[in-house]
Order: sequence, then C-alpha cells, then structure tokens
Amino acid sequence: MDRGSGVTSGLLVTLEGLDGVGKTTQIERLKSWLQDKVEVLAVREPGGTALGEALRNVILHRVEAGSALAEFLVFAAARAELMHQIVLPALTRGAVVLMDRFIDSSVAYQAFGRDLSVEAVMTVNRIATQGRTPDLTVWLRGQPYETGSPDRLEQRDLAYFARVEAGYEWLVRQDPERWLVVDCRQPADVVFDTLVRAVARRMTS
Repeated sequence: MDRGSGVTSGLLVTLEGLDGVGKTTQIERLKSWLQDKVEVLAVREPGGTALGEALRNVILHRVEAGSALAEFLVFAAARAELMHQIVLPALTRGAVVLMDRFIDSSVAYQAFGRDLSVEAVMTVNRIATQGRTPDLTVWLRGQPYETGSPDRLEQRDLAYFARVEAGYEWLVRQDPERWLVVDCRQPADVVFDTLVRAVARRMTS
C-alpha cells in the first residue's frame, strides 16, 4: 500500500471513536489474529515513544491546555515522533500497524470539537505523518460505556461530543473508501468479525 509517503508495503489500520467504545479490545484481538500471519505492531496515540508517553500523561491526565491550538500541537508533536521512530519503519518492513487513534482524532476533536481550522489541522497532520494516511480506518460509532475514569478530553459536555461526531461524519464523506463505520453497540464478537473481514480484504487487495 502507498497512501502518500512513498511507503509501498505494509498496512496501516486505525481505529477511531470515543473512549470506552472498545477500540483497545478490538486492537488486541486483531493483533492476536494477525501475529501468526505477518509482523504486526499495535500502538496508541498519543504514546508509543518515550516523548509520546510523557506528552500523553501531561495532556490527558495532568494539565489541560487552555488553547485548542496548543492542545493540538502537543498531539502533533507526539504523532511526528511516533511516525518517525515506529510506524514508518514498520510499514517499510511490510508490517501491519494497528493504531488506537490517528490523524482523524485531531480533525474530530480539535478542529470540529474545539473550533480549529480544519485546513490547518490537516496541513499539520500531513507534516507530522510525512504524508502517510491510513489504508483502513474503522470508526467504532456509538456512545461510550461508563469507564469510571475518563481522561480530561472525555469530561467535556454533550455539545462538544456532538461536534466530534459531526467531525467523524464529515471525514467519512471525504474519503468513504478508506472508512468502515461499525456500530459499537453490537456484541464484541460481531464487531471483531466485521473488522477481520475488512482487514483481510485490505491485505489481499
């Protein structure tokens, strides 16, 4: 696959949606399903590197950025480091990379959710990712379950989350071939079977 960076091998699969909809569980199951077939790597955003994990701890659990732009740029810095250190080298080796959040979270949460310029967010994303976009993005759509310990971004009001959902809807319309929208309220096994079929199709296309 080549979604813009010159990387012609490997497969980049991203899962999107609110916290608590099952992204982590499904990524773990996909990794287990794939690991005896291909090299597979699972990472989360922000995180995956020493810098990314440090920034994650600050922005999600300790300090809330007063500026939407500052919040976004922190995520972009973590993303750039993750792509440089981990994701692009793995794709070059031909690995399947599973990501818990990626560029679309910035558009949904910071652009639509916090009223940043969509164009500006997408431009910075292209720089941070060296132009690489996902081969498949799954939106686990639905209301989050009660997790008991939401991070700072998940403590905002219902109007904010309505804007985030509108952002995801807009993204799906821009590139429908890349997106798979799955109702997360279905049984986890049903969701997993849907994801397996979608990933298998991308691996053989």
